[in-house]
Amino acid sequence: MAARPLSPSAEAAIVEAPSSATTQGPARKKMSDLEVYELVRMCLSHRSDAARREAARPFLEADVDWDAVQRKARWHRVLPLFFRALEELFGPELPSPMREQIQEHRRGVRIQNTFVAQELNRVHRRFEEAGLPLLAMKGPVLARAAYGDIALRQSVDADVAIPSDQFFEADRLLKELGYEHAAKRTEMSGWRASLSRYLDGQWEFTRGSTFTLDVHTRLMPPGYSFPPDFHPFWDRACPVRLADDVVVQGLSPEDRLLVLVHHGIKNQWRALRHVADVAATVQGEDIDWNVVGDRAEAIHATRAFGLGLHIAHDLLDVRLPDYVEDRFWEASTENVSASMKSYLQGRPQQSALPLTDRMRLQMATKDTLLDQVRYGAHSVLQHLWSGLLKP
Repeated sequence: MAARPLSPSAEAAIVEAPSSATTQGPARKKMSDLEVYELVRMCLSHRSDAARREAARPFLEADVDWDAVQRKARWHRVLPLFFRALEELFGPELPSPMREQIQEHRRGVRIQNTFVAQELNRVHRRFEEAGLPLLAMKGPVLARAAYGDIALRQSVDADVAIPSDQFFEADRLLKELGYEHAAKRTEMSGWRASLSRYLDGQWEFTRGSTFTLDVHTRLMPPGYSFPPDFHPFWDRACPVRLADDVVVQGLSPEDRLLVLVHHGIKNQWRALRHVADVAATVQGEDIDWNVVGDRAEAIHATRAFGLGLHIAHDLLDVRLPDYVEDRFWEASTENVSASMKSYLQGRPQQSALPLTDRMRLQMATKDTLLDQVRYGAHSVLQHLWSGLLKP
């Protein structure tokens, strides 16, 4: 039987993961925000278990402020990964309420992601029947491919990619399945709808009040050095098994890595989850480094690719072949990586990356002057749309 969507209250419980059971007992010494961040980061690191235990044990011996630590992990959208790391590293040493909470949280995420996977399967089968290619991205697909378990990455919606010239056929199929345009899109029609879809590279659909499907007509918006043609990615697609009866088509490991690096840049690396996704893909999948390197060069994305690898190496201790570092490391990448590292340490106090740093990030990750001009033109058009043309 297909999983049912969660109620808003149940969904909130998964995301918030209440920690009242861990706050009983004598008052704890308040951990600094940096200490809390470092504990989360160390547990997510790809260093050996022994090295991670050694680094984290002083915090446990000093009595961890579990409420603050969980808030930080939630803020960085890595709570399922953090909980798994705690179990792997300390298991029986954890307080009994914490162990129970970890199990409850994992069950909740699995239920929600099972619903998302079943809905993806429903959409995938309808598109397959109609002969329309569909690539599933992020969400439970990324959780399975990169982490090996759909319960290790929270998802409340799904992302798919289709050929841009088949959007209207996809729109028809989704309406047959009970979807409608998301509220923010319903007021758009004609050239405004076309321009919005072009600028964002996607369109949102909803089913009821519980599920959103983001339909991407290109893998990245046009301001980024990423090919708009869907078909090469489809030709390289790999099946991903989400359940015994659910198999969807996902990106190849090399394409997934390039998309995740650009997704991190697009989102200004504002949460550790972006870094963790890159790190897990590098460590957990069989990457053909010559292929992905050549592909990055072909689309003028060597700086973006180098930055993604650098951040994953600096923050989460990802191991990279020496020849990969030699090929993609450069001074500008190191400087931007250091800036992102400082930014992540300072959140949530520093809720948004300063404008100058945002521009520096975008310009430093463009391989050519033409790429920088393209991004600048896209940004201007986005602001013009938001300020004057958007209904």
